[in-house]
Amino acid sequence: MLNDKLIFLAVIIVLSMGCHSVANTVTVKTDRLRNFPAEVNAGDIVHVATGEKVTFSQLAESFDGARIIYVGEVHSNRESHELELQVLKEFYKRNGGNLAVGMEMFKRPHQEILDKWTHGKISEKDLLYLTDWDYEWGYDYNHYKEIMNFIRNNKIPVIALNITKDLGKTIRKKGIEGLSEEERENLPEIDTSDFYHRKYLERILSSHGHGDTDMSGLFEKFYQVQCTWEDVMADSITRYLSSPEAKGKKLLVFVGGGHIIYHFGIPKRVYRNNHLPYLTITTYEKRTLEPDSDHPLFAGDIPLQPADYVKVVQLPEPKETKVMLGVMIRNMPENESEGKKKEENIKDRKYQVVMDSVGEDSPAGKANLQAGDIILSMDGEVINRVFDVIYHVRQKKAGDTCNIEILRGEEKITVDVTFFESKKNG
Repeated sequence: MLNDKLIFLAVIIVLSMGCHSVANTVTVKTDRLRNFPAEVNAGDIVHVATGEKVTFSQLAESFDGARIIYVGEVHSNRESHELELQVLKEFYKRNGGNLAVGMEMFKRPHQEILDKWTHGKISEKDLLYLTDWDYEWGYDYNHYKEIMNFIRNNKIPVIALNITKDLGKTIRKKGIEGLSEEERENLPEIDTSDFYHRKYLERILSSHGHGDTDMSGLFEKFYQVQCTWEDVMADSITRYLSSPEAKGKKLLVFVGGGHIIYHFGIPKRVYRNNHLPYLTITTYEKRTLEPDSDHPLFAGDIPLQPADYVKVVQLPEPKETKVMLGVMIRNMPENESEGKKKEENIKDRKYQVVMDSVGEDSPAGKANLQAGDIILSMDGEVINRVFDVIYHVRQKKAGDTCNIEILRGEEKITVDVTFFESKKNG
């Protein structure tokens, strides 16, 4: 009888605390790693719930039951992007034209440009220029090149998912409450209330050398930006899937792994809007772990599964040394009046590209190019803007040559530049 009374009393005490109090005071630590293989190698695919290693063919059998498949990438890891391409090709084989691809890498204002890319109306160079790839995304396009070519060759719709970089910077500086009415009108409701999502991002901020995660300071702005990214991307996905264009289609989503890990980033936000079946596949870079450290996939205080499947990849090799031209260049308006500048869209303006300085020991310096030279063409392609030069040089490797036509004063001169490796940029 005494034991029964004690049990009854304990139940009353727990109930009186309320669910909210328990959730905020109890830290749950579980050994979820015991179901994960003790030894994994690059190339392994693990079904997380069971800890079973599977082949890609076995993984692909689960595609048919999902309306949405999320693939979480490591932006700078080539193997991670090879997985995306493999999933894309398999998904296309199974669904034909009944699919679309959502990409974090592109911003919502650029949707019309992506539509033109899908239908072969613009070149790769125009795609990168018009979407401001280097500023808005910044990662090596070569990692995405085969993916984007497969998309265009098969006319697969691409959905731009994210907000612009400038809007993210504004939120980081002012917070969501500091946005103008115009800036806020295209945003969905931003949810910053997920307890474990906050814990995960506190870890991320701390791992980047920020020990101060004061909710009223640095962390709160950081968290608002992250939640805005994820709610906007979830909104883009939800809108597309509810549109007439998406009828009968499945969606493949390429995003950073941090946006889908533990499901509480984008997947949860999409699911509560449409309750469609989905699958998450994330990439894990194999590394040596400290004995007392949490596993990157299994945080001790986050009692959630990181993904449905994990693909193990190698840490990337050191970056390849890139070639450079070795000049400082700028856009110089080509015979434009001030009135014409204001009327034209800045993306459509014509420029001349002038060299402000030339590195003495650079490929340009070795070819006797000089400050003040205007670049007219490279390998026969007309140069109208700085981006044209950057894009052209990126296609080169050590030992390649480039025929450059310049205007020096009133004289047109043609020079051959030979590229060599350099650790500097330019």
